[in-house]
Amino acid sequence: MPTFRQLFAVAALVAAAAALTTRADNAPAPAQVSVEDSAVRQAQLKRTYEQFRTKLAVVAGRMEASGDAKERERAKALRAALKEASNRGVESKFDSLIRALTTRNADQNLDILNQVVRENKELRDDLRKLIALLTADSGDEMLRKRIEEALRLLETLKDLRDKQDRMRAQTEMKKRDAGDLAKDQKKITAATKDLRDKLDKPSKDTELAKKMEAVKKPVGEANKAQMKAEGQLGMKDNDGAGESQGTAVKKLDEAIKEIEDLINQARKEEQERKLLDLLARAKKMLELEKEILTGSETLARELSKTDGGKADVAQAARANKLAEKQLDNLREGEGALKIIRQEGSAAAFEEVFDQVVKDMDVAQRRFGRVEVDTVTVATVTDVVETLKEIVKALEKAIKDNENPPPGGGGGGGGGKPKLVSLLNQLKIIHSMQKRVNARTALYGNQYPGEQVPRAKTDREKTRFEGITKELKDLSGRQERLAKVTREVGKEAAEQKQ
Repeated sequence: MPTFRQLFAVAALVAAAAALTTRADNAPAPAQVSVEDSAVRQAQLKRTYEQFRTKLAVVAGRMEASGDAKERERAKALRAALKEASNRGVESKFDSLIRALTTRNADQNLDILNQVVRENKELRDDLRKLIALLTADSGDEMLRKRIEEALRLLETLKDLRDKQDRMRAQTEMKKRDAGDLAKDQKKITAATKDLRDKLDKPSKDTELAKKMEAVKKPVGEANKAQMKAEGQLGMKDNDGAGESQGTAVKKLDEAIKEIEDLINQARKEEQERKLLDLLARAKKMLELEKEILTGSETLARELSKTDGGKADVAQAARANKLAEKQLDNLREGEGALKIIRQEGSAAAFEEVFDQVVKDMDVAQRRFGRVEVDTVTVATVTDVVETLKEIVKALEKAIKDNENPPPGGGGGGGGGKPKLVSLLNQLKIIHSMQKRVNARTALYGNQYPGEQVPRAKTDREKTRFEGITKELKDLSGRQERLAKVTREVGKEAAEQKQ
């Protein structure tokens, strides 16, 4: 039987191979033999994809029939991928590409070549989406649900505990009629029993089920003490009832402590998973960005020696290849940024990652314009240096998460800990600020004067419009960095108080 890992490998192979198709908008018109080779390759890829889809359906069926709840849950991800593939018409897009590539004189028809580029991009995006669905970690979803369910239970327990404590105070004050007190106590007792009964319901989450077993005991004991208090109030024994109610409060506090421990542990595990995911992404991005930097430095040196920095066909092709690599890294960065935004506890770290993605976009557009100069190299260098600092910050955050400082738990089930500490966020923001200042100065030296020169050709117009956008973006970054620095500084000061 093919394993899940094997199927993912096939999907990754299909996506990677599809990415090799010639991009007609960034390269000179291919020779006829190249178009024919692309058609053959697409046909091979279609057959590989069809085999993959068939195996996926078989594995999904076997997992659905499994006695293991985790396997059945994973089957849902496989079915979702199959449905997504059908909705997106992946096979039809393969067929359309093959028809276009086998059209007579396709290499000389610009409309057909543009169609091939467009459909190939759509197909690559579709395959990436399928891979994302197949590799989605059900553990993250289970942790999220565990925390949500535990928080609901915690809220119910705290509400019952507070009501019971108020009832105890009223009983001990002896200002109300014992019969009326008994009626109110009966309502709290019934609500506690309902909660105790709900704790008996089975859960797919084994960790949550274990904790529910630990919570049942004190909740059950609290319920017994409440029933005893009812009887004591019926006999107008306020002193005895108050003591029983105090026992119920104590037992409910024990149950609350168990749930808070579960929430804190689940949040710690959730945090670790996110940090490890982000670290893996950052390291992967760093390695690819180093390759891009090496290629851009080499190409920049070559172009600096040409007349007017003009590239020949081979150099333009290398610039386009760098643009493709940069686009791939940019998408990886956008995925990491999405995780950070959803997590929501590290505003400064989010701003840094956002600026890294923006720098990648600047570099990608410059490569696409075959504008590989000092500014382009500086931009890619900044991405590399920032990614290095991001990796260090994430490694430190993982270490801190494993060994949290005293008093740095989850706030008793309240707020969650920071993804990255405020101190590390401030350090990385400071470094980013220095790089933005240096880049601003570089632009000033590269393009002296208050305004970008007037364009004489369409190519210069596109180039100068890009530079103007970059300068405007740099100005906006200065403001955002200053704002987030103030916010993080204020939050750090409040924590010291």
